[in-house]
Amino acid sequence: MRSSLAWLRETYAESEGRASPVYGVVASIGMGVPLTIGTVTGHPAEGGVAALGAFFVANTTPQGPYGARARALLVAVAVVTGFTMLGGLASGHGWLAVAVVPVVAALAASVPWMGVTATLCTVVATVRPPGSPVLLNGFMEMLGGLFVSLLMVVPLVTHRLQPLRTALAEAGRPVAAALDVLAAPEPDGEEWTRKRRQAYEALRKARATYGLYLSGGRDDEQRPKRLIDAFARLMDEAVALRALLDAARTASPPEEWQRERRVAVAALAARIRLVAEAIETGGGTPLGDDEPVALDRFVRVSEEVRQDWLAGQSDLVATALIVQIRRSVSRMAATVDGARQVTARGLKIGFDTPHLPERPQGGWERFTEALRTRSPGVRYAARMGVCIAITMALVTGLRLPHGHWLTISAVVCLRDSYGDTVTRVVKRIGGTAIGAIAAALILALVPQQTTLIVLIFVGAALGFTVRPVNHAHWMAFATPMMMLLVDYSKPMSWSAAGWRIGLTIAGGAFALVSARVLWPAGTISLVPGRLARLLRSHAQLARAVAARFDGDKEASVRRRMEDATSAATDVEESALSLGREPAPPEDLIRRLREVGALARRVRDDVKALGALHEEDPSDAGPLPAILERVAEHLDEGADALLCDENTAAELRLSDLLEEFDHHLSELTRRRRAELDSGVGTDAVTTLRRSLVQVAAARHALRGLASDAERLRRTVQPENPG
Repeated sequence: MRSSLAWLRETYAESEGRASPVYGVVASIGMGVPLTIGTVTGHPAEGGVAALGAFFVANTTPQGPYGARARALLVAVAVVTGFTMLGGLASGHGWLAVAVVPVVAALAASVPWMGVTATLCTVVATVRPPGSPVLLNGFMEMLGGLFVSLLMVVPLVTHRLQPLRTALAEAGRPVAAALDVLAAPEPDGEEWTRKRRQAYEALRKARATYGLYLSGGRDDEQRPKRLIDAFARLMDEAVALRALLDAARTASPPEEWQRERRVAVAALAARIRLVAEAIETGGGTPLGDDEPVALDRFVRVSEEVRQDWLAGQSDLVATALIVQIRRSVSRMAATVDGARQVTARGLKIGFDTPHLPERPQGGWERFTEALRTRSPGVRYAARMGVCIAITMALVTGLRLPHGHWLTISAVVCLRDSYGDTVTRVVKRIGGTAIGAIAAALILALVPQQTTLIVLIFVGAALGFTVRPVNHAHWMAFATPMMMLLVDYSKPMSWSAAGWRIGLTIAGGAFALVSARVLWPAGTISLVPGRLARLLRSHAQLARAVAARFDGDKEASVRRRMEDATSAATDVEESALSLGREPAPPEDLIRRLREVGALARRVRDDVKALGALHEEDPSDAGPLPAILERVAEHLDEGADALLCDENTAAELRLSDLLEEFDHHLSELTRRRRAELDSGVGTDAVTTLRRSLVQVAAARHALRGLASDAERLRRTVQPENPG
C-alpha cells in the first residue's frame, strides 16, 4: 500500500516540462474572444463552435520557428475543419457514427499530422443535434482555428531567431559540461557518459531546429550551421581526448603538466559557455580580446616535458602521447575561437515561409511492410480502432447521457504502451474529478452565461499554462473548459458533472483493458532486426574510418556515425518500450541497455581513431586492416543473429595487434635514430608525425578490439544448451 501511495504522489507531482504562461494567455484569448463576440451579437452557439475550433488548434501545441509553427497550425486548421464536417455528416445517425469514428481513430493513430485532434473533432461533431448546419459549423471552427493561429504566429515574426539562438546555446553548454568532467583530477566514468549523451542529444536538437529554417546558401545564412559543426567537432575531439588521457595516465606525466592540462580544458569550457551566452542573448563579441593564457601555458609546459623526456632517453611513445594531447587541446582552442568569430559577426538567416511538408518517398512500401510485419504502430492503430468501436457501440446502444465523454476519454487515455496508458488514466481521472466538481459548484452558485465565459477563459489560461508540466494538472483546469465548450448551449448541472467523472473512469478502464489485451506492442519481435542493424551500422562506421586511413577522402564518416547512433537509439527505445509492458522481460531489458552502453564505447573508440585522420596520417601501419577485421566480425554477428545461429567466431586480432606493436616499435627505433643523427627535437618530420599518430592510436585500437567483442557477445549471448 505504501509503495502504491508513493507512486501516486510521484505521478501527480512529477514535472514533465516547464510552465508556459504566454501560451496559456494566447490560447485563452483565442477562445474567449469568439465566445464574447457570439454572446454579445446574440449567436452564442456559433461563438461556442468557433471557440471549440480555437481549442482544438491550440491543443496541438506546435513548436519551432514561426515558419514551421505556421505550417503546423495550418495543417491543424485543415484537420479540424475537415473532420468536423465529416462528423457533422454522421450527426443524428448513431450507427453510422459507430462505423465512421473507429476508422478515423485508427487512421489518426498511425498518421502523425492527424493525431488525436482528428478523432476528437469527429466525435464532438457527431453528438451535435440533428439538422445542425454542417458547413457552417466547419466554417466557424475554421475561423476560430485561424484566429488562434494568428495570435500564435504574429509575435514570432519579431523574435523569429530566438528558437534557433536557444537551441544553439543549449548545444554549447552541454559540450562545456562534458569538458568540465575531463578537467577534473579523476574524471568520473558515469558522469562522463551522462554528459556525453546530453551533449550529442543537444546537438541533434540544434540540427533539427536549424533544419526548420529555410535558408539560402550565402555565408551569413550558414553561420548557425557552422556553429553547430564547431560544437560537434569540439565534442568529437573531447571523446578522442578522453581516450588519450587514459593512455597517457600509464606514463605518469609530471603533476605540473597534469595541473596545466586541467586548467587549459577548464578554460576552454568557460570560453564555450561565454560563446553560448552571447549566442542566446544576441550580445556583442564574446570574451573581448582576451588571450587564452591557460592554453599558452599548457603548450609551454607540454613542450618542456617533451624536451626533458627526450633528453632523458624516456619512452618515445609516452612522449608522443604528450604531443598528441597538446595538439588535441590546441585544435579545440582553435575551434572555440572560430565559433567566437562566427558569433561576433551575428546570426542572420533568411525569412522562412510556411509550406506544406514534402511528400515522403516510399510511403506505400513502408505501409505494406508495416502491415506485413504487424509493427507496433499498426498494432496501436488496430487497438485504437477496436477500442473506439466498442465504446461508440455502447454509447449508441445504451443511449448514455453525455456518452461522448466515454469515447473521448478512451481516445485520450489509450497510449501505445500499457505503462503509459496506466499513467495517463490515473492522471486523467484525478484531474477530471477535481475539475468537474469545481465547475459544477461554481455554476451552481453563479448560473449565468457570463460565468461560463469567465470559467472557460480562466480554465484555458491556467490549463494551457500547466499543460507541459503534468497531465493531471492540465485536466484539473481544462475539464471545466472542455465540458462547457462541448456542451456550451446546454447548462451544466451536478448530474452532468457526475456523468463526466463516471464516463471518464469507464473510458480509462476501456483504455487499460485494450492496452492489456488487444495486440501487445510487439516490440520484442523487432529486437533481433534492430540489434542486427546496430552491428551492421557500427561495422560500416569502422570501414569508413579505415577507408579514410587508406586515402579515400570521400568516405562519409559523419554519415556512418549518424547511422550508427540512430541504430543504437532504436535499441535503447526498445528497452524503454519493453519496460512499459505489463510483464517486462527484465533480463532482455538489461541486456539491451548494456548493448547501448557498449555501442557508445565502440563509437567513442572509432571516434578517437577518426580524429587522427584529420592530421593526414602518413604511415598508419596495419590500423586500416584492424578496423576492417572488426567490421567483418560485427557483420558476422549480425548474420548469425538473423539466422538464429550462434556461429559467429571470436574476434581474433592478436596477429594484427602484434603487427601494430611491431610497427610502433619500428617507428620508435627509427625516430630514435633520427634524433641521434642530429635532427633537432623541434623539427616536425614525417617520421615524428607518424610516431605521434600511431602511438595515440594504440590505446584506442585495443579498446576497440575489446569493446567490439563484448558488444557482439552481449548482442548474441552464448547458448549453454
